Amino acid sequence: MSAGHSDAFDWLRIAETRYGASFAGWIVFGALTFNFILCFVNTKIFGVSAAIVMASEMALLGLALLLVLRDNPPLYAVLAGYVSFALYLSSLQGALDMKAIRDILIPIVFLFLGRRLGSPEAGDRLVDICVWTVLVVGICEYLFLPYYLKFFDILAYYVARGTVDAAAADTTGTGLFASGIRPEGRTLLPFLGPHRVSSIFLEPVSVGNFGAVVFSWIILRNVERPLVMAMKLLPATAVFVLADARFGLMVSLTSFVLYPLARYIGRLPILLAPFCVLLLLAVNGFLNPDKPWDNGFAGRLLLTGQMLSHLDFWEAMGFVQVTRFVADSGYTYTLTKFGLLGCIGLWSLFVLRPVSDEAAWRYRLFTAIYIIALLMISNSMYSIKTGALLWYLLGCLEAPAALDEYYEGVES
Repeated sequence: MSAGHSDAFDWLRIAETRYGASFAGWIVFGALTFNFILCFVNTKIFGVSAAIVMASEMALLGLALLLVLRDNPPLYAVLAGYVSFALYLSSLQGALDMKAIRDILIPIVFLFLGRRLGSPEAGDRLVDICVWTVLVVGICEYLFLPYYLKFFDILAYYVARGTVDAAAADTTGTGLFASGIRPEGRTLLPFLGPHRVSSIFLEPVSVGNFGAVVFSWIILRNVERPLVMAMKLLPATAVFVLADARFGLMVSLTSFVLYPLARYIGRLPILLAPFCVLLLLAVNGFLNPDKPWDNGFAGRLLLTGQMLSHLDFWEAMGFVQVTRFVADSGYTYTLTKFGLLGCIGLWSLFVLRPVSDEAAWRYRLFTAIYIIALLMISNSMYSIKTGALLWYLLGCLEAPAALDEYYEGVES
């Protein structure tokens, strides 16, 4: 290769890294906010359909994939293995499940996006922007709800995208998503009333998931600066409180115990943990097949166990299509979409991959606990609204440490 061609190639890589890194951050931010933007469009400009929502999500995922596709053999291998297995299951089920393929593309693509174009510092900046965006919008929602709903008609948006049935849409009488009101009263600062703020996510469950992701990141990155950590945790904690996100806060607090113990926790316990939890839940479901459940945490565990206990062998292996509703149980949904063998393979790939340093291992441990706990009560871990940020941050901790020095050398 001539010197001219070599110089041009090096400058191309410099430009890709500089501008691609900023673009990557905007894509992740777009994944958090695109539903919020489409809700405004649906309320004030034109009707939004399920196809538009799906196209927006695919555009974000496609742009992220384009940024990491060049010269990336590990990504090629992971994509080829996963897509091949997904197509194999689809052939057995007699139908191509694009949602199942998309569910795993999100962690794969955004993890590699963080690895190639992210850094811990880029993660810090993005977390700060996201936390303050969620908090400011959430405060506006809480203080000016009637006026807020004139611009962001949440219920109408979910009806338009086909998520909620129009005939039984307004269960709260407020225009909010069904979980936007806690009829029995909130747990966190009860005097704030039953309204659970959903901010840019439009429903409070994702606010709790988002809070867990950023809360644990802030602890990880500022553990040696207690005052800075406390200041950064204040807005993140306010997000939890406004959304009355009990589950998210509970999972987040495990970081204070998990991170100091991380060096003593091996891969084998984490590798086995979700399957042990799954087995215990299923046994509980078998023992209590007709016991009524409520919407509390214990009730959701019972529901998950009952759903798992109703799976037959072929359904658990993913060899036959399951058409009944299973999204309220993350473990049941995951088994029916990817099969037991697929779950073992994907989880092993996540746990056993090499880590760059102790910080990366700590955040991977937190992510593992977060996933194991979240799958007990819902399948929301597959949502791009919070999944893109989580997997991007994991990738940021695995980005090559010498990347900046390399490009400075090329430039000079």
